[in-house]
Amino acid sequence: MRYILKDYQFAATNEIVKALRRAGKDFEDDPNNLWSIALSAPTGAGKTVIATSVIETLFDGSGSFSADPLATVLWVTDDPALNEQTKRNMLQASSNLGPSRLITIDAGFDEEQFQPLRVYFLNIQKLARSNPLSRSNTNLRTYSLWETISNTIRDNGAHFYVVIDEAHRGMKQESDRTTIVSRIINGQPGINPPAPVVWGISATPERFIQAIGRWNHQRSTKSLVVPLEDVRASGLLKDKIILDNPAAGQVEGDTTLTRAAVIQTLHFEESWRNYAQAQGEPPVMPVLVVQVPNKPTDAEIGELLSAIFDSWRGLKDENVVNTFGEHTAISVAGHTINYMKPQDIQDDVSVRVVLCKDAISTGWDCPRAEVLVSLRSAADYTYIAQLIGRMVRTPLARRIPTDQTLNDVHCYLPKFNKQQVKDIVDRFAEGRNDEPPVEVITDPLVLERNENVPGELMDLVQSLPTYVVPGRIYRTQISRLHTLATLLTGDHVVEDAIAQVRIYLNGVLTAQRARLEAEGTFQADLARVRSLKIERSYSLLAAESMNDLPPIVSYEMDRDDNNIEDLYKVAKRKLPEGVATNYWNEVINSQTDDEYDPTEAKAITAVLALNPEVVEAVEAAAEQLVRTWLREYQRSISKLPDARKVAYEPVKRETRSPELTDLVLPGSMVVSDRGRRWEKHLLSAEDGTFPCALKGWEVKVLERELADADLVGWYRNPTGGNASLRIPYKGTEFDRAMYPDFILFHTTDDGIRPSIVDPHGFHLSDAATKLKGLAAYASDHFGQFHRIEAVAEVEGRLLALDLRSDAVREAIANVKDSGVKELFVRHGGDYS
Repeated sequence: MRYILKDYQFAATNEIVKALRRAGKDFEDDPNNLWSIALSAPTGAGKTVIATSVIETLFDGSGSFSADPLATVLWVTDDPALNEQTKRNMLQASSNLGPSRLITIDAGFDEEQFQPLRVYFLNIQKLARSNPLSRSNTNLRTYSLWETISNTIRDNGAHFYVVIDEAHRGMKQESDRTTIVSRIINGQPGINPPAPVVWGISATPERFIQAIGRWNHQRSTKSLVVPLEDVRASGLLKDKIILDNPAAGQVEGDTTLTRAAVIQTLHFEESWRNYAQAQGEPPVMPVLVVQVPNKPTDAEIGELLSAIFDSWRGLKDENVVNTFGEHTAISVAGHTINYMKPQDIQDDVSVRVVLCKDAISTGWDCPRAEVLVSLRSAADYTYIAQLIGRMVRTPLARRIPTDQTLNDVHCYLPKFNKQQVKDIVDRFAEGRNDEPPVEVITDPLVLERNENVPGELMDLVQSLPTYVVPGRIYRTQISRLHTLATLLTGDHVVEDAIAQVRIYLNGVLTAQRARLEAEGTFQADLARVRSLKIERSYSLLAAESMNDLPPIVSYEMDRDDNNIEDLYKVAKRKLPEGVATNYWNEVINSQTDDEYDPTEAKAITAVLALNPEVVEAVEAAAEQLVRTWLREYQRSISKLPDARKVAYEPVKRETRSPELTDLVLPGSMVVSDRGRRWEKHLLSAEDGTFPCALKGWEVKVLERELADADLVGWYRNPTGGNASLRIPYKGTEFDRAMYPDFILFHTTDDGIRPSIVDPHGFHLSDAATKLKGLAAYASDHFGQFHRIEAVAEVEGRLLALDLRSDAVREAIANVKDSGVKELFVRHGGDYS
């Protein structure tokens, strides 16, 4: 892959490959074993990237999976444009899938079978009964597509994977059992057998899963879900959608909001230009999308164009395009607006305004599209939501940490009233259909760094210890170290990092071999690798009875070079990234001319790689070197441009235990202007206040802290992202992160010192484990803080646990979930 996969993308790849391999094996064992696999990936999760990674792994193998030289993929959609977009995205994402491996089925296609190691893109119209491709025995072709599918299943079914993209389509109710998709999946008597393995991809796979159940109750189904929270945290999607609409009772605001949208687009352009100059990157050229009804009049289009051109100085006709279904240029109000295919807009930076209806809602990704004016009414909600879903991709495929206003999408809805906008907010919040998992704001307020608090607080908050919490580990620590070494070398932080890794891990393997030799087990293991144990038995043919047969005889024979090579291939998967090969070279180089035996060196390497203790020792050593380098070179990494720093984030998250990372305070951000306004926050509106809707104990805590004359500033710790102080704690299955509510700054005899105060509910199921995580954090870092306190209200009293106290931390270590309230009563002091 050319891209570094997000954690959830890598996890999904492994789970899908595992499921596909199992499904193929089941079919190979019994042709009646049919499978379907449903991947639920939220809008914006990067399903094409996941699919590309899966196909690369099937075709060429990985550190975890061997290659399948017989694998073939049939990629099915109902939209030729979507196929071409997917094909283009795969070419961009993959380092292995070149044009010769990605084949569009067109009118000239005529093959007996689909060939291995190829992806064939099919839009279902090619299989319509009226299409020549669906018929054979004509002067034009030898095989129909149905015959190609049937022959491939017959001869290669266990390795033939049918992918249904946008799998919620073509899955109609009981009455429609003859859709083309259903005929591919279920087969047709006398024409084609059922597809052995079907993989459906959709943001809303329920219809696909239900249809599979209706059509064939014997087909096993496995569902895989990409978690919404992982997509939110990935940086691939914008953080917020900001909606503007006329207030109650207002009418005719379409051109007014269109002009406002132009101003917002130009504001985005300026912000991107400033960011690009600071980072040394090419600027992003934001696009304004104007969505009109299906049958706009020339007068309506002319009025819109006048509003746009009047408020956008320097805009020319060639900067505006349309994607209308007529596929022709339009001439209105003295302007000629050319047609452009939706999939071509992203790469044409001269395009700044797009006029669209509804065709742009699918088959289109344009991360540059950051402002929308929709002149559709609430009755067209689906079209609007689909279009918004295409606009939430981040232009740089990462979150912008310093200017968080660049993580927003602005939408203007002049035809919507307040209740209709609320409906949109609710639907996005609940993810009812395929709405992207993005926060929606209807009353935005821009915050910037507060000039009313001491400037040193900005640096102080960013110096606080925060942790990266491990994800679900799928890659090896060896691969993690190799990635880090490649990054450090490429960024000229450590010029010879890759060579250092080779020498370091060779040394670990040499030490492990010496240990096994000292224990007396190495030679025995080597003998087992060199030889193959054989059991000879006899069948009852001419013998009178079983008693006349000789007993089973066991003996050994030397493995031939081919089988040693097979073991060596396994070793290369156990010790990936060239580690096994490097050690094999080390063994070769240590041999004298008389001893030279490459096969023997492979056997020695296999002995080490097939020993779990040796592999774990190498993994632990790799993890330790990653940890050392991240700590040693943290300052150099932090000085890199954002585009380079973000490449290190997956490496940090692939730790097997929590590790320190950086907290980055944004210079500006957009929040919802709801709740009470508070003073002295590090980020504020122009009047120096910070809007925050607090509840219960949080209000009482903050009121008491602000009443303290020594308080000079505070920070509302966000939940998630690089701008948050993250504290790890042990979840039921894996490490999780907690986010204490308040970081406070007080003037003390030792200068300004930070404090953590966390209103801590004792009624939640993970209350005790979170408290233990906070206590462990306090134990490691209490010297950097003035106070670290957990606060709870018990019978009307606010009680605080002082986590800088050894006695309190010892009591927390022994508490159970049901005992948290009693813990506050016994060890908490009055909070004042």
